Amino acid sequence: MRLLGKVAIVTGAGSGLGRAIAHRLAQQGASIVVADINEPGGHQTISELASQNAKGHFLRMDVANQESTIRGMKEVVEAHGRIDILVNNAGVTRHRPFMTLNSEDWDVVLAVDLKGVFFCAQAVAPHMIAQRSGKIINISSISGTGASSHAVGGSQGGNANYAAAKAGVIQLTKTLAREFGPHGINVNSVAPGFVLTAMTGTTRSPEEVKEHVAVRSASAVLGRPGTPEDVANAVLFFASDESSFVTGQTLYVDGGRTDRM
Repeated sequence: MRLLGKVAIVTGAGSGLGRAIAHRLAQQGASIVVADINEPGGHQTISELASQNAKGHFLRMDVANQESTIRGMKEVVEAHGRIDILVNNAGVTRHRPFMTLNSEDWDVVLAVDLKGVFFCAQAVAPHMIAQRSGKIINISSISGTGASSHAVGGSQGGNANYAAAKAGVIQLTKTLAREFGPHGINVNSVAPGFVLTAMTGTTRSPEEVKEHVAVRSASAVLGRPGTPEDVANAVLFFASDESSFVTGQTLYVDGGRTDRM
């Protein structure tokens, strides 16, 4: 097992990509800390891990609250003695046409998707620096690498707030890699393309979901949407020793998006 004996914190692991990442890391022997503000979802993930004889526990953490992240990291170290892997996955969206975006739409997305990465990385850093090792993997998005039409298949409009936050994650990854490298800490990011999850249908009718999936699949050279497991496999690479000489990089898991290649 590639992560046997490692302690991994996955934020936003109560659903979607975070849950898939938690499962994948657990399959490779890591003890998983499911850090989420979504308590029912977090406990569901832990229940699923337990049914597979994987180790893990739930930690209620609000990544947008600095005190919560500091307290959470301390609790993990007290319980496990160390933190080897931090996956900054927690995120939210507020898709709106730009001219209808309000300050709340902007602030809530930037608070969770960008400031949350900052808070968690800063809270975990003292512990990783003390042990002179660690892996930080930030989940960005191809929305942070360029602009393409977002108004497709019943989407609610643009994603200026989300795109700005995810672009910030990529730059934050680079700067943290430079600063933490001398302490033996690798910092990388994964930028998913269109990934089919339960959220795909939360604001769309079945017909709109079908159209959205068709359009996004056609924009990828591989001709299909991604799966949460596709993203989880990329995270596993960065979390493992196989990426020990890789830092400051962003891996695009997008099926070869033709509008961004």
